[in-house]
Amino acid sequence: MKNENFIDKFDHYSDRNKLFKKGEKLLVGFSGGADSTALLLALWHLKSRYGYSILAAHVNYNLRGDDSLSDEKFVRKFCFERNISLVVKNISINPNSNVENHARETRFEFFNSLRKQYKIYKIVLGHNKKDQAETLLFRLFRGSGYTGIKGISPITDDVVHPLLSFSREEIVDYLQSENIQWREDLSNKNNKHSRNKIRNQMIPWIEENLNPNVVTKLFETAEILSETDEILRSLATRRFLKAQIKNTNDKYILNIKVINKTKPVLRYYVYLEAYSKINGNSKDFYHNNFEEIENLVVSDGSKHIYLPNGVFVFKEYEKLIFTKIDLSISENVNNEKVITSIRNRFTFEDYRIIMKRLKKLPKKRNLFEDDNVAYFDFDKIHFPITVRHRKPGDRFHPLGLDHNKKLKDFLIDEKVPKFERDKVLIFCEEKKIIWLAGHRIDNRFITSEDTQNILKIRIEARAKKSKRAAERISK
Repeated sequence: MKNENFIDKFDHYSDRNKLFKKGEKLLVGFSGGADSTALLLALWHLKSRYGYSILAAHVNYNLRGDDSLSDEKFVRKFCFERNISLVVKNISINPNSNVENHARETRFEFFNSLRKQYKIYKIVLGHNKKDQAETLLFRLFRGSGYTGIKGISPITDDVVHPLLSFSREEIVDYLQSENIQWREDLSNKNNKHSRNKIRNQMIPWIEENLNPNVVTKLFETAEILSETDEILRSLATRRFLKAQIKNTNDKYILNIKVINKTKPVLRYYVYLEAYSKINGNSKDFYHNNFEEIENLVVSDGSKHIYLPNGVFVFKEYEKLIFTKIDLSISENVNNEKVITSIRNRFTFEDYRIIMKRLKKLPKKRNLFEDDNVAYFDFDKIHFPITVRHRKPGDRFHPLGLDHNKKLKDFLIDEKVPKFERDKVLIFCEEKKIIWLAGHRIDNRFITSEDTQNILKIRIEARAKKSKRAAERISK
């Protein structure tokens, strides 16, 4: 392939998939192989047209002795001759470990550290059409699910792959037309690893016995699946927004009834979006994780599962909660505060509690207006009052019932999520519960026409200050 044709095709594919913007800083993974050499050379040719700022990055794993050193020398010489900035990292990997995964993790840790250090916009990698075919097959056999079988995306977050539409032959022709040498990694011929077996055995067999154009056909299939993936993500985002009950930086709550009206394929993407928002990306979410969530949704009561990267999914009645906080753990379960006399204002954990003595009830008072406000017959209460959480054997006489009830049974009947029950504030005398804050007061302390003194209690959530804000306030 002539230089002009290769560059034009490279430019067209990049433009169609919106891979680059003018003036961007690019980090190019440069192994010295044919693919990465052609990639770096093409970007170097286009540098003046688009004003790219290029930084090449090479990792020497020292797995192949002198060959590894020769790769590094080649990379240094190539970049020096073209005035391309280069950073090289030398590491040692245990050849008896999972070399492919270890090398990949180390490589991306290095790339990401450079991206942050130099404020680089995108990481550019040199995967070609055959890599796409291998990846599609590899993920299909591994059971990667809806998003995995689309193969390598042209752009994912800040990682781009401009050579996906190029065959190995086109890349080699381009380098030869430019009189450029490259390095061959002989370890790619070692069929110890699954991906190499697909590359060196399976695809050649299919080409010889089933379809000589299998690589192109798999590439085209990946393109179709990638477009399908975009459509499904768009549809799922609408359903995700409709199912959303509440969201914060560390918690997304979805309505299970809305989710259940969604087709399974879209439910997968709804869960994926919730997971991605909590995790920061969709990394490590597979079809088996989708099935775990599906089983959780149809389970009885309040339960939870663990997903990769420290993400929890909790089911609480008709709610599905994605978070990185283990809601099943209550650190404050044994906390309590004793109030010996009426206090205008005090704090307990993350709450501000306000007490006020009144002579009469507010005229516009509504018993169900605010769950966080309660009125009591002051003369029926005997201080000290303790603010605490539930204890085994707790009972009280809920307003509206004509008998005592176990606190545990009341919370279950009120459908208070299991993981929230230990967090409910309880106001009590020495032996009697006065108020289950946010839920119900005890019938024995309600006001009546004969009430002469009234105790009003309000609880408010305290705004949590950031560490930096706290330091400013302190100063």
